[in-house]
Amino acid sequence: MTEQTPATTQAPEQEQCTMQATDNKHFKAPEAAVSGETETELETEIEQLRATYLARRSKLENAAGRLAKLRKTLGALQQQTNTTKDAWRQDFVKGFGEQSKAVRDQLKQKGQLTSEAEQTQEMIELLEPQQEWLKMQTHLARQPLEGAIGRMAEISSRKRLMKCLKNMSNSEEMVALSAELPRLFKRIHEGTYNDYAHMARLGIDVSSQPGSSIDPLMDNASRRWTSEEIERRQHAALGKLLMDVMPKAKPVPTPEALQIPSLLACEADEREYPSPIGFNRRLKELEAQMEYVPSLDDLDSAQA
Repeated sequence: MTEQTPATTQAPEQEQCTMQATDNKHFKAPEAAVSGETETELETEIEQLRATYLARRSKLENAAGRLAKLRKTLGALQQQTNTTKDAWRQDFVKGFGEQSKAVRDQLKQKGQLTSEAEQTQEMIELLEPQQEWLKMQTHLARQPLEGAIGRMAEISSRKRLMKCLKNMSNSEEMVALSAELPRLFKRIHEGTYNDYAHMARLGIDVSSQPGSSIDPLMDNASRRWTSEEIERRQHAALGKLLMDVMPKAKPVPTPEALQIPSLLACEADEREYPSPIGFNRRLKELEAQMEYVPSLDDLDSAQA
């Protein structure tokens, strides 16, 4: 089996061999490419998943912005409250207890600032669990989008690869290369039988360099292992020859349909929720804290 040579006659036979070679034990076709999913089906799925993800992402971005603004407002209110507190106390003691108009105005302002700070803190406490919940829901929407885009990329890449192989198989250069391979493969075939290291693992002495003449003396397991090793070396040699002369090419640009928006600072990355169990537990904790938990339909609506 290992001494069989590539076809050198009819182009259709070459194409068939090329197509089958991608599905052997050395190179498995991507699952996405053999799953039966079509590019048209994936395009529709990606469009729907992208719309869901972007709707949630927009709501998250808005909530995160509002939360940041509330926190900034609270910090300013607290600073003003402390300044006003110090001011009225100084005026009060300097006046030996006189409740002057300045003291009364400062106390009134302090009360207003304290009330605003308390209200702002309450709004923050209401929004914080909702913002994290939105972050987690956005994370849930991004994962299937990334998966669908990954499958689409695999299918598209394999389609381009097989087209290139088909075009190459019909070329005169490929026919010429195929005609030269039997001699190369024969040398590798005999060289493997004469390989001290390989045969030593089988307990066979090849110091006399007997070549494949020792094949009948080998048991089935040793013969099978040697046959697989010969095939591996032949494929590796061919691959190395091709890689050495392969022109360097720029990566294929990623089509817009396969591009994923960069993560926003307010979004979760993969490290933030490493455990699915912990993720679900945290999601339930947040929902218990929230005074309003939107349905997924409301969440995925266009309104932010």
